[in-house]
This record gives sequence, C-alpha cells and structure tokens, in this order.
Amino acid sequence: MADADAQVEQEVALDNMRRLRWLMPLFLALNLFLLAVFLLGTPPLAAVQQDWWWALVQVYIGTAAYLVLLLLATWRVVRSARVDGAVRLLQFVAPLSFLIFTIVLTSLDQWVTPNISPYLLGCMSVSLLFLLPPATAAWLFAIGYALFFAGMGLTQLEPSLQLSNWANGFGAALLGLVLSLVLWRRNARYLMLQRELTARNDTLEKQQDELVWLATRDALTGLYHRREFMQLAEQELRRAQRHGDFTSTIVLDLDHFKGINDRYGHPAGDKVLCHVAQCLLGGVRGTDLVARIGGEEFMVLLPRTDIDAAVALAHKLRRQLHESPAPVSRDLQIPTTASFGVGCLPAGGNGTMASLYAAADKALYDAKRLGRDRVERTEPDASLTPSDFQRMRR
Repeated sequence: MADADAQVEQEVALDNMRRLRWLMPLFLALNLFLLAVFLLGTPPLAAVQQDWWWALVQVYIGTAAYLVLLLLATWRVVRSARVDGAVRLLQFVAPLSFLIFTIVLTSLDQWVTPNISPYLLGCMSVSLLFLLPPATAAWLFAIGYALFFAGMGLTQLEPSLQLSNWANGFGAALLGLVLSLVLWRRNARYLMLQRELTARNDTLEKQQDELVWLATRDALTGLYHRREFMQLAEQELRRAQRHGDFTSTIVLDLDHFKGINDRYGHPAGDKVLCHVAQCLLGGVRGTDLVARIGGEEFMVLLPRTDIDAAVALAHKLRRQLHESPAPVSRDLQIPTTASFGVGCLPAGGNGTMASLYAAADKALYDAKRLGRDRVERTEPDASLTPSDFQRMRR
C-alpha cells in the first residue's frame, strides 16, 4: 500500500489543486451569502445572542478575506503544474482551514445551542472534497479534533453537554478519517489500474507497430521488401499519372557479392547488405522509397524525378558505395561496388510498375555487361513492356 500511495501521491496532489480552483470560489460565494444573511437579518436583542451574532459576522468577514488570499495562492501554485513544497503545503492547509472554520462556528454556537452540526459537516466535507494521503488525513483530523476539544472547553461550560460534545466530536473526526482513508484507497487502486491499462495499451500498440513493420520490411536491412515496395510504387505511379509527373526508378545489384560470401562468410555478407541499405537511405530524399527486392538487389523509386535527375542520384550513390567500404569488424572492411540501372516513365505516361522495373533492369544488365560499377539508363518509353525488355536483353 505504501508503494502504491507513493506512486499516485503526486498525481492526486495535482488533482487536489485543480479541485481547489473551483472549490475556493464556491466557498467564498457561500461565505459571502451567509455574511449577507447575518447582516441583513435582525440582530438578536439578548446580550449573549448579540455577542454571538457580532462574533459570527467578524468570523465571516475574516474568512472572506482569507479565502481571497488562499484563492490567489491556489491559482499561482496550479500554474506551475508540478508537485513541490508549495503544493504539498497548500494541500494540507486548505482542508485544515476549512475544518478550523467549522470548529470556530461550532464553538461560537455553544453560546446559543449545544449542537455541533458545523463540525460534523466539516469533517464529512473534508473527507469527500479532498483526496488526502493516509498520513496527511491522520494529522489533519487529529489537529482538528484537538482544536475542537479546546474550543468546547472554552465555550461550552455545562459539564454534561461538554462531555457529550467531546464524545460526538471524536466520533465525527473518526468517521471523517475512516471515510477519507476509504476514498483514498479506492482512488489509489483506480489510478494504479488505469496506469496498468495504459501501459498494456502502449505495449499492444508497440507490438502492433512491430507486426506491421515485420509484415512490410526486410528483416535483415529494415528496408521495404519486394511485395510492399511494389504496392507502394503502384500507388505512387497512379498519383503521378493524375498529376502529370515523371517517375523514375533505380535498380542496383552488388558486384561479385557471391565472392564476398564465399571468401568472408555469410555473416560478413549480411553486414555488407546492411551497410548498402544505410548508404541508400542516407543518400535519398524522405519521399523516395528504398527496398531490397531480393538477394543483393535493391531498388529506389523516385517520385517527381526525371531521367537526368535520377541518373545524377545514381552516380552519387555509386560513388558513396565505392568510397565507403563495409565495416565488418574492427580489423576488416570490405570494398563494395554496385551496378546501377535507371529507368523512367514520362510525365503523364500510362506505364505500369512492371514496365518501369523492366526498363531499369535492362539498364542494370547493360551496366553489368559493360564492366560493372557503373550507371546506365533506359530512356523513357511508356510503350515498352517487360517482354520487350526481355527480348532486348536476350
């Protein structure tokens, strides 16, 4: 219980401050209303009643001034939005002040009536309106009862009535404390369950994001896998056709990658693939799509990019790979090169992703045939089909 109390104490303290923002104006309005009732009503004629009436008027006037100061302090503390010494002090002072106010009223009422209704209402109201930690509640009601005990000794001079009020007041304080503890425990349990539910929801959302990531990404490099890339590329092509934009693609294949696996092992080959993926991601725009479409072959889709800009980017990526060996270990860096093929669909063209891929793949074949570690291009021609490019390759 102590651990749970410590976890929710700060949240509850801020909640108490938010409650005080509307409780203080309410208390102030009620206090002014009662003051008006006493001032506008006919003052009692008996001497004792006259003293009681004048004392209550003074109490209400002083309480109104005190509530204004307390309201200003509350607004200033609430604006900080953090739990500090001022918040903790105000959280104790505000309910204690309300309890003291009812004790003063009860003590003054003993001049004309033996009932202790204001103190009973004060104990219940403090328990219901404020969420107090167990230790704070215990100190609050203990101090309140001590003041009530002293007040009864000063204003109620009939021994039997004094004893009765002490006993009834102790019952009211004990009932208020028990009610406060029950409400605190219930609220703490609710907040802990709410936090646990929030944590579980966050975990589920994170797991869902991970599943979505795994369903759309290549597990080794973190790039889009072929199926997801083709779906996204088709959507981009449809958008480009509606707006009359160029769409280019780059296909690259690592040179002599089988030799890397044979010489250094497949784990080293995996690190080379990851290095290439990071180089590609670092060299393209945020709107470009990068995928590993199989083995050592990668593909980049370039929306709103003509053939010349795509070729320039391909040369840039080729140089980056050529000039940055893949770091496999502290003592081993493997030089890596790739052959690039660039294809493009003209603005407003009706080609498909299959034809665009075929065009870039044909250019890649030319780059391999002409010596590798180079960039070749296929001029935009939306009328060509994948089978046309296959015949050209043969």
